[in-house]
Amino acid sequence: MSEESKGRVHRLVQFTDPHIGGRPNYQLLGLDTGRTLDEVLARIARDQGNADLLVATGDITANGSEAAYGRFLKRMQSVHKPWYWLPGNHDSVQRMMQLAPGRFVEELALGHWRLLLLDTSVENQICGGLSETQLHRLEASLQREPERPVLILMHHQPVPVGSDWIDGHMLREGHERFLTVVSAAPQVRALLWGHVHQQFDSHLGHIGLHATPSTSVQFTPGSGPFSVDEEMPGYRWLDLFEDGTYETGVERVLVSEYSVDLTSGGY
Repeated sequence: MSEESKGRVHRLVQFTDPHIGGRPNYQLLGLDTGRTLDEVLARIARDQGNADLLVATGDITANGSEAAYGRFLKRMQSVHKPWYWLPGNHDSVQRMMQLAPGRFVEELALGHWRLLLLDTSVENQICGGLSETQLHRLEASLQREPERPVLILMHHQPVPVGSDWIDGHMLREGHERFLTVVSAAPQVRALLWGHVHQQFDSHLGHIGLHATPSTSVQFTPGSGPFSVDEEMPGYRWLDLFEDGTYETGVERVLVSEYSVDLTSGGY
C-alpha cells in the first residue's frame, strides 16, 4: 500500500533515559550524559526536520534534582518543535510539574491519532506500577472515540525484553490488568517505552511493542546479570498514518568520545 493511500503521515520522535546530572561534568559509568544528549538532539534537529513532536519517556535525570532538570530544560530551549516528557524511576514527578508545567499531559492528539502518556513511576522503587485509579482512567479513555488509533507511551516495559536483570524491574503493580485492558482495545496500535536502554521490537496480538535505546549508556540485549553494551546512543521515529497504520525505526548516533565502563556490575 502506498503512503498516499494511507493518508497524511505524522512523525513522532521518541528519545529516552538521558540520565542528566546536576553537575556539568556528571558521568554515568564513565559517560558524559549531557554531551551525548547534546549530540542526539543535534542529530534529531538535522535529520528529523519534518517531526511534528518529540516525547522524552523518562529517567530525564539521574537523581531528580532541580539542577539536573535545569540542565535538561536549558538544552530543550534549542528544540524548535513541540515536546513533552513523562517520568521514570529516577525522576521527581513533583519537580517535573513545578519546573515545566504543561510538559507532562495524559493525552495528545496527532492528526487522527491519540497519544496516551502514562506515569509508571513508583516512589522509591526501580520497578514500575499503575494504580487501580490509573487503570480505570485508562480503560475509560479507551472507551471514548474507539474509532481513533491509539499509541501508548510509558517508561517501564510492560513485557519482558529478554534481559533478566532489567526485566526484574519492569512494570509490576497492575501489570496483568494493564495488558488485559489494552489487549481488549482494538484501536491500541502500539506500546512505546524506555527504561531498558536497548532496542526491542515485537508484538502482542494486534499491538506493536517497542523499546528505544537511551541517549546515554546502552544495556546489553539478552543479558542475564547487569551488562553494558558497546552500541551507540539513539532515538526512535514513528510515522503515524491517518488510516491507523504506522512505521517505525531506530537511529543510532555516532557520538564523539564515547567512553563507558564496560566492566561495571551496576550503577
